[in-house]
Amino acid sequence: MSTNITKIFLVLNSGSSSEKFSLYEGEDEVCSLYFEGVEINGKKKFICTVTKADGSEYQVDKKWDNLNDAFREAKVIFEKEGFINEAHPLDGILVRVVAAGKYFSQHHIVDEKTMEELEKVQVTNPLHVPGTERGIKNARETFKGVPVLVMSDAEALTRDSRKDTEYALPKELVEEFNLGRWGAHGSSYGYIISKIKELGILEKKMVVCHLGSGCSVTGFMDGEPAYTSMGETPLEGLMSSTRTGSIDPTIGALLGEKLGAAEAIKVMNKESGLMALAGSNDMREIIAGAEEGHEDAVLAYNMFIDGVVGKIGEFAAKMGGVDAIVFTATIGERSIPVRTSIMSHLEFMGFKIKAEAPMQKGAGFTNVAEEGSKPIYIIPTNEAAYMIKKASELVDSLA
Repeated sequence: MSTNITKIFLVLNSGSSSEKFSLYEGEDEVCSLYFEGVEINGKKKFICTVTKADGSEYQVDKKWDNLNDAFREAKVIFEKEGFINEAHPLDGILVRVVAAGKYFSQHHIVDEKTMEELEKVQVTNPLHVPGTERGIKNARETFKGVPVLVMSDAEALTRDSRKDTEYALPKELVEEFNLGRWGAHGSSYGYIISKIKELGILEKKMVVCHLGSGCSVTGFMDGEPAYTSMGETPLEGLMSSTRTGSIDPTIGALLGEKLGAAEAIKVMNKESGLMALAGSNDMREIIAGAEEGHEDAVLAYNMFIDGVVGKIGEFAAKMGGVDAIVFTATIGERSIPVRTSIMSHLEFMGFKIKAEAPMQKGAGFTNVAEEGSKPIYIIPTNEAAYMIKKASELVDSLA
């Protein structure tokens, strides 16, 4: 059944102290609202910034006491601006869900089973699940009758082609907690691999590096995922802006004993990584600090580069080589120093990057490899486009 690309979807991004509403018509974002917490006279309040498709923005002249109010206000603002009305009703509300357990390795239209499954995965994902639950609950109450869909962050990685989905733990524990290396950034990888096929640049063995505030690497064979760096949660794998990446599990256990499991998970996810090493989670600031010789910045930068290089090398060994490397997400797309540093370690594999290799704006992809090198692509990701495509298919399946 074909999908209707002019459907109107509201995409939620529920943080612990913020709420973003992005309204899409087809794959085009027409308006977004961002509610964030600020301190006013010693009290926490929430303010809203409205951004339109042309880039213009304004702040709503009103303050709110809690994020639950944001949903009602979002509906009012979208209707006032004329984006939602009887002629243009919402077709669905999309809530991204962390890759937690087998159920959430697929997309679903929310029902009572969804809420039951969310409760089950609170144990392994205490940071992400509360925001997801809040988003679903408020969306169902505010936009009555509109389907709410949970969009899995692992669906594009949940394939029989994956060779790294298991943990070497007692079977009864794996079953009790429904553990597996589900992976994450699936919406990004789903979009990128679809784009690679569409552009006609698919190679047999490819490594895609999603480097943003969260970082991961995935190896593809014949266009299907074979290996990915993230695991049961996004904490496994590469160090990123505030995450430790893979560390000795004993450290996690010791932190859990000292701080309690939920607080330990928070420290490893929100207070570690580049921020812990360099005092900043902005790669531009870290690069500037490293160029000035600040030891903390040098250490953070080198550890980051080594982590990505090591993961590419691991997947190259497992796949029997790499024919092309792809960079995507904020750091991957924009940082020439990061790309250059990574690729300087991989010349022995037949890769050589151009000295100055920016992304070509407006192009679907840019090959930044020197002549005679294997391809090194920059491909801008669009996670929302992938989620909307999958949501359209799901909604159409109900018709």
